[in-house]
Amino acid sequence: MADYNYGVGSLSTTAVSEKQKQSLEHLTSGKTNYIVYSSTLGWTIKPNGFASDRYLANSKGIRANKEYSLLAAKNQIRISSFGDSFTHCDDVKNEETWQQQLNRANSNLEVINFGVGAFGLDQAFLRYKQDGVHYNSDIIFIGFMAENIFRNVNVFRPFYLPQDGLSLAKPRFIIKNDELVLIKNPIQKLSQYKQLIAQPELVLPKLGVHDHYFQTQSKQHFIDSFSSFLPSIRLFKSFHYKLMNKNNIIKHDEYNQESEAFQVTVKIFEEFRKSAIKHKSLPIIILFPSEADIMRYRDNKTKIYTPLLQHFKEKNYPYIDIMDAFDKYGNNYGIRQLFKGHYSPLSNQLVAKYILEYLQQQGLNKP
Repeated sequence: MADYNYGVGSLSTTAVSEKQKQSLEHLTSGKTNYIVYSSTLGWTIKPNGFASDRYLANSKGIRANKEYSLLAAKNQIRISSFGDSFTHCDDVKNEETWQQQLNRANSNLEVINFGVGAFGLDQAFLRYKQDGVHYNSDIIFIGFMAENIFRNVNVFRPFYLPQDGLSLAKPRFIIKNDELVLIKNPIQKLSQYKQLIAQPELVLPKLGVHDHYFQTQSKQHFIDSFSSFLPSIRLFKSFHYKLMNKNNIIKHDEYNQESEAFQVTVKIFEEFRKSAIKHKSLPIIILFPSEADIMRYRDNKTKIYTPLLQHFKEKNYPYIDIMDAFDKYGNNYGIRQLFKGHYSPLSNQLVAKYILEYLQQQGLNKP
């Protein structure tokens, strides 16, 4: 049976790899052209940033070949989109993004791309509050790729993805007394990354205080060490199993609704929506399936994020499931035609077509 789940590799809680060290040295020396450090978001897009011939940002760090006024033209519907690399549209050129294809398909629409690669939903929400609210949008697209749930309980990216080249810390939210509480980015100055390079054994534990993956690994190490000294460990292991089962983000091949990751994620959606509505925008959630999600759906018609869809339906949240776009328009295409790392230009075309169809059905495509 194919493995469609996401997972983490082995992580180090006391050292940084050579690859991570090189990435941090590149960042702290100011050599990055597109992704830069942000004290509030963890990282963001550099104003007037560029990456080869694919990515180009305007003076506000928005992926675009143009500047935007804070107010849209009277004859246009302004839509601002927030999310990770599937909102940013990694691996394609600016004009091939689904936002630009929407703009070309309907001149009534002005779709702005605030997406940033590797973002969690938490960072997308914070970018909306920091940058997006000023643009007086009629509609806010809240982008969410199925794997993002894992990022929402992560603070230092290598704790979650040890082999990833992006070795940066980020803010995250926790829930306290049923309220969403922000834990700020623990790296508040770029110079702190130099200390991380020099003394990882001192800095990494501080980064791990609110990181699910650091804490899980640390607790597992404690359990393994402690249980070996107990004369009877059956009851202890039974309690540990129940505790770890609750903390598992995936259960029975779906999101575990009891997990902190799921509860934090739905709370961020709730607060994101409230903030958009407060600023007189209509929030619409867009769910982006990964390559693994589409392969799984083609094989057995199941979705890892079904519990999230059920939650949206119960709350009556407007949403667009892009899996339906691929099911409706993409079944005749092979996976390699649809993906080139992220969505191919063809896939972005299908996404734009399906979103436009939704907007037309809801009467949201005209001023």
